[in-house]
Amino acid sequence: MPSTYLFAASSEGRVYTLSTSSAAWRELPYLGLEFKKICAVSNFLWAIGGDRQVYVHVHGLDVPIRIREESYENERWLPIEGFSKTLLPTDRYRYSSADGSVERSVDKIRLPSMAWQWDGDWHLDLELDGQQLPEDGWMYALDFPASYSAKKSWNSYVRRRKWIRFRRYAALNSWCAVAPLHKDPTQEPFIDVAIGGTNVPNAPAGTLCVWAITAHGRAMFRTGVSKTSPEGLRWTAVPTPTGSELSQISVGPTGLVWAVLYNGRVIVRTGVTRDNLSGDSWLDVKTPVAASTLRIVHVSVGTDAVWCVTNDHHAWFRRGIKGEAAGISEDSAIGKGWVEMVGNISMISVAANDQVFAVGAADRCLYHRSGVTAADPTGKKWRLIQCPMQISRTSSSLSIVSRKSGGSSSTPGSKHQSFSNLYSKEKEKGVVETVAMIETVLHSSTGSCSSNGAPGLLKNERWKLSADSPPTIGSLNLNDRHKQRTAALRETSHASSAPAAEVVEITGKFETQLRNPRAWSPVRSVGSVVGMEAHPESDSAVFESDSTHHGSDVFLGEDDDHTGSQFWTECGILWSCVAPGAVTVDSSNMPNWFNEQQASDSKVDVNANWRKDILSKLQRRQERLDKLKSVAKFEKAVELSSWVKSADARYQRPGGEFEDCIIELEWVSASGTAGSQSGDSGTFTVLSPDGAATKIQFPLSDITCVQCCSEAGSPRIAIHAPHLPVNCSPVKLQFSSDSEMEDWLSHLSSVCSQINTLVGKPASNAIWLTSDLGDVFVFDAANMKAQQTSEPGEGYVEKMDVSTCETPYYNTLYNGMPIGTELEISGCVYDDADQIRFDLQSHSTLKVQPHRVEKQRVIALHVNPRFNERTTVLNSMTESEWLDEIRNDKMVFAPGATFTLKIKALPDHYLIIVNSAVYTDYKYRIDPESVTRLYVSGRIKLFSVLYRCPTPIISMERMHWRQMGGHIKRVFNSGVDVVWGISCDNTAWVYNGGWGGMFLKGLEGSGKINPMIDTHTYYVYENQRWNPISGFTAKSLPTDRHMWSDASGKQKRSKEHTKLLSTHCEWISDWAIDYNIPGGADKEGWQYAIDFPANYHANKKLTDCVRRRRWMKRCRLSSSGPWQELSQSKILDAALQVLDDDVDSGQGEISTPVAAWAVASNGDVLIRHGVSNLNPRGDAWEHITSDQPLVGISVGPSGQVWTVARNGMVFFRYGISRQNPCGDAWQQVEAPAGVTFKAISVGRSGIWALDNQQRLAVRKEISKTFPEGSHWQFLPNAANIPPHTEQHCGFRSVSVGSEVWAISLNGIICRRCGITKENPAGVGWNLGIAGQWQNVSVEGYM
Repeated sequence: MPSTYLFAASSEGRVYTLSTSSAAWRELPYLGLEFKKICAVSNFLWAIGGDRQVYVHVHGLDVPIRIREESYENERWLPIEGFSKTLLPTDRYRYSSADGSVERSVDKIRLPSMAWQWDGDWHLDLELDGQQLPEDGWMYALDFPASYSAKKSWNSYVRRRKWIRFRRYAALNSWCAVAPLHKDPTQEPFIDVAIGGTNVPNAPAGTLCVWAITAHGRAMFRTGVSKTSPEGLRWTAVPTPTGSELSQISVGPTGLVWAVLYNGRVIVRTGVTRDNLSGDSWLDVKTPVAASTLRIVHVSVGTDAVWCVTNDHHAWFRRGIKGEAAGISEDSAIGKGWVEMVGNISMISVAANDQVFAVGAADRCLYHRSGVTAADPTGKKWRLIQCPMQISRTSSSLSIVSRKSGGSSSTPGSKHQSFSNLYSKEKEKGVVETVAMIETVLHSSTGSCSSNGAPGLLKNERWKLSADSPPTIGSLNLNDRHKQRTAALRETSHASSAPAAEVVEITGKFETQLRNPRAWSPVRSVGSVVGMEAHPESDSAVFESDSTHHGSDVFLGEDDDHTGSQFWTECGILWSCVAPGAVTVDSSNMPNWFNEQQASDSKVDVNANWRKDILSKLQRRQERLDKLKSVAKFEKAVELSSWVKSADARYQRPGGEFEDCIIELEWVSASGTAGSQSGDSGTFTVLSPDGAATKIQFPLSDITCVQCCSEAGSPRIAIHAPHLPVNCSPVKLQFSSDSEMEDWLSHLSSVCSQINTLVGKPASNAIWLTSDLGDVFVFDAANMKAQQTSEPGEGYVEKMDVSTCETPYYNTLYNGMPIGTELEISGCVYDDADQIRFDLQSHSTLKVQPHRVEKQRVIALHVNPRFNERTTVLNSMTESEWLDEIRNDKMVFAPGATFTLKIKALPDHYLIIVNSAVYTDYKYRIDPESVTRLYVSGRIKLFSVLYRCPTPIISMERMHWRQMGGHIKRVFNSGVDVVWGISCDNTAWVYNGGWGGMFLKGLEGSGKINPMIDTHTYYVYENQRWNPISGFTAKSLPTDRHMWSDASGKQKRSKEHTKLLSTHCEWISDWAIDYNIPGGADKEGWQYAIDFPANYHANKKLTDCVRRRRWMKRCRLSSSGPWQELSQSKILDAALQVLDDDVDSGQGEISTPVAAWAVASNGDVLIRHGVSNLNPRGDAWEHITSDQPLVGISVGPSGQVWTVARNGMVFFRYGISRQNPCGDAWQQVEAPAGVTFKAISVGRSGIWALDNQQRLAVRKEISKTFPEGSHWQFLPNAANIPPHTEQHCGFRSVSVGSEVWAISLNGIICRRCGITKENPAGVGWNLGIAGQWQNVSVEGYM
């Protein structure tokens, strides 16, 4: 699970953060301003400062907030002047928005506040629907508004061009002032602020809701707040019921708002929806007990939970809250009743996943409510959060802690006392005990104290301040009250750990920092960074630090201190506020925040009778063992071990139907003698239900892959074994439950790994693969290399089994016939043979005709001894036509005689040797690397076929794929032990070198296994057709698609029949309309079109006869594997590459740098610095701007970076060098008209891309002078020509390294063969197993 952060504010007004992956508090940089109240969501903090104004803090963003401003320049053609700036009175503005309704003059577009900076100047956007525009950028049309095109025609009467400019939020990692309500901020200051709304149902991504309360008791809603607009637009007053003055407010993740009144009552805002974030009306909620003395003083809202605190410091839980439905159901918003909880607390706060945190009333410590789950939302008990403080030299508390005169401000005894105070029924007694305890520490640490009990008085007064109602605005003196309270708090909190003289000195230093309130006054510099007053265009020094270090490592980075600037101390802070809105705590996997001491009554009884009995038996056993004179002469107790596992299942016959069966797994493990190899073996058998007949049986050594292929409600596994009869592989088995399926999957995976001696970390040059279910597999060629190595210097040898083969004989030559390859064929010619034939064949070329596709044969070498003509013919064939043949009358083959034929590939010709004598040579007519298979025909009996190659011979069908663990959608391997992955929710992960996880269920795993959480969205489309009588209805034409279907309309779907894939998945939302569908939707979520299928749009037109809308439901998958989180940033794509200049630098223990690039979730480009084989995670992200949002990226071995934009355009980065690793600018690569791409991959085998029609294209004529090439060559997708079928014609993904591999639409892994410099597109595909694969990574394979 990604690291998240808990925020809290101390009684001194300092803000601290605690990471779920850490066990120490860290203070945010102190900028001279204290805070009274903080609230948080991920990456955003809102707070009330000591000046009673609102501040926002944006942090932890690797990708800066960057907004594109657009302005359209419009012109009309006039008969005399031509295109002119003079427009008709009915026309749009000269500079307008896209629809022409708003004037957008470039000289009037300003920055929202001083927190923003312009990122570049105004420039033209030269793109229209994925096509390049001329340099002047004009788009032509018949009239306003209409469809625009890049070409001018005779009836083009209007034109427009788009000017763009980017602005960037520059106040990252700093407190930014938000505009006050009035020119004088003291006229109506703020007393509370709350942020939420991250999960408002169906709201656009990034939506946030911010509410605040003024000192007049008014409720304020901040409009326009989102993750791309942190400070929002303006404050809007929300009317409250007459006589209701608000004192505190809370906003939940779904936008649900609860507010507390000064009289102790609570009101709830209803009607909060995606279209009305501020809600409709207020509802009153009764107090927990109908008594005049019990008042609610604090409330906090979660997703499905509301907690409150009453004036007697008791906590209460509200039953019946349903956040998802709160906007449309009043009952879901107000709940059903109160439940009292145990505790003595002053403040409570609920996280987005309904985890509860609180501040103790007597001890001011932080607590977490343990055991809170969906089934038990109230939890079990309060647990004290005990974490030390990590203080750096820049910390505001460093000088205080470093001058401690003795003892600690928080001893174990004091913590135990504080914990008991939480459950104290008598609050006054708890306060007295705490005060007395602090007084004791005071006298013991300072010797003689001159305060005479003043600290105790101040502490009691502080509790009164927090409980009293705010004064009227007329008697409010913010500056005096702030100074008095700050001085009192500092004196009490530091007196226990520092001498009185030093406290005075430190207080004076703080006062010096606050003498100039103008520096951060929101009146004079709205949006400026706290501590300075500047304009973003005139004073760049304000934002210099943010422009270079804007990532999460500024203050939320790792806890490791490499410079020695930090140290640890006991955390004796008195807390005033906690903000868990940005933290995600899993109740089943709690962070290391708790250090609960063992109770004194839980001591181990060492004198128990059962313990004495066990010890005495062990002692007697050791005595008998000592009496044996020699142990060596005894044989081993177990030489062979075997076991049989059986179960009932359902076996899928080759016809496709499942039938009942019994499966058996027999395993024999032989320990062997010292120095010998393991003799492990096993057999897998499928029997009939009565066990009498065997349906199928094969050894475990034949298995090449075991994978889960479950469907909803049908737990299944597939066992791939290529030696099985045709149509029998893979063997698919269905089980009655997920647990039984996972049990068999773990056992089969474990024993197959033992047989193939594959344990732990794979080789650095392995091939990584992911399935459509998110399982990760690896092929490691080390075992296959060991089997093919014969003698040193002879390369790799594969002996093909031809004992049962008859002619015609086919066999795939997986490496082709590159230089240095040798093929040896031995056999005997029958007596009645007229002629025999040996062919080295290549893949057939495809010639696309208007209505059909022709296959044209290609033969690189044809050796044809003809006994009836007493000659041997040598020839080649291309495009199904023979070339000029060569005849050799020297006959070395004879009927009835044995022979040995050797074909060697030399630099420019084949050398043919027959019976150990050189027969002839044959000059290449077709590239030998394009050879794919051997063909032998005629009356001949083969004895053996040997295939020798200088490189390992990788048989696609016999590659063993081992499941590694985890749940990953895409994986990237660099080739030097740096492997990254991306999950379905776009979280980036790094492989940590282990093996195992949930799929192994604890069997023989290795390495560190971490929990992994992923989310997935299910979609169902509702389709309707219009008819003249009743309008749009669910009644369709016979030729229409299903009324409830998938996106294509071919598969029937429904909300009621949608099931989870496994027991590890759980629903986290209900079915809801998806308004964020591509193409837009109206207020009800509908999209309209002329017919099915067509281009859909949001607004209904006169000719639209069909419509659809998309329903979505989200689920969460819990898994585990050898992966750890890379960073907080979500990424869409990544690329890892070891550059040619760095290949030789990684020998031995030297660090090998890796070029690591990624595309962030918003389409921006990131480069990761510091990635190497010794540091796979790297150090920090650097942002690279791009005018177009991107979706794909790839890095070549020379360092060249290629990207694919969201609109399908392709760009490459020029100017990249060792001195300038980020390059200079993006340059577009033109594509054929109407072609848009969606993925790209660059490697030593070329530049390949995948377009939106699932076609592969390769870049031609690449050279050092023109590294971007000249044009694209597309590979035709021909139906029924492998790997394509009639239903699945195309490819899912492609990966390019030293070779080109791809995944077809029907889930088959393919390798492109015959790729040469002259023919970068290759000649055909070698096919592997069909495992419903999704993505492959061969960038590191060589």
